[in-house]
Amino acid sequence: MFLDLTHAAAATASMTPWWGTALGAGIGAVGAGVVTASVAYINNRANRKQLDKQLAAQQAMLEQQLEAQRDQMAKQLDAQLKIAGMNNEANHLRDREGQQSELRKWQLETRRDSYVDFVVAVEKLRDTIAAAGRLLAGTWPLPEPPSEADLSELQHLETLIVSLYEEAFQRAQVVRLTGPDGVADCAKNLGDTMTDYVTFSSERFRASRRNEHSEVLREWQEAVRGMNRLLQEFVNTAYTVVKLTSSEPESPVPPPRNADVSSVAT
Repeated sequence: MFLDLTHAAAATASMTPWWGTALGAGIGAVGAGVVTASVAYINNRANRKQLDKQLAAQQAMLEQQLEAQRDQMAKQLDAQLKIAGMNNEANHLRDREGQQSELRKWQLETRRDSYVDFVVAVEKLRDTIAAAGRLLAGTWPLPEPPSEADLSELQHLETLIVSLYEEAFQRAQVVRLTGPDGVADCAKNLGDTMTDYVTFSSERFRASRRNEHSEVLREWQEAVRGMNRLLQEFVNTAYTVVKLTSSEPESPVPPPRNADVSSVAT
């Protein structure tokens, strides 16, 4: 009986339909495909993670490089700005030194011209000393009163002295403005003495027109001597100032001529 059951099972097995076999094969293929897809998915995820890590590392490296470049560019820019600042400062200093040099040159030329003009103006005024001495010579009152020609000459000389004095006094004021203090003080003292000289000369002319003895003869003589002394003092002081600020070897201020003081004792 056992044998009969065995034969029946074998017969039954031999009678399995074809689609059953195909279905089993299909199921096996599907299972194999699912396994393959799973493995591929796992591999893709691993690859993406690796790529993400690589990308993150590249981005970090790029950021480091960019930061380093920014630092380098910032340092270069800072160095360029410093150099530009130094150049600007150097240019500013050079321009300022040039302006100061031009200003000093202008001041020197202005002072030198004003000194020369003042000396020349005082020299012209001093030229009237000898002429006044000749006209006012002698012991007053004179035996004969001055003639019309003498009076005319006295008037002309007095007018000339006043005119020359005004010019010289104006030059003195310019010198006082241009300075410096030492030269300005000399110019002031000389200007005051010139004023005394003109005042005493006018008084002597009035006395001579009246054929009278002048009461200011001594003062007039002292003013003349003071003009000579102060003019020489001014020239020395002015020459020292100009020499200190100029490289010119020659004296920019002409020395005063020796005044004819023969009439001082008149």
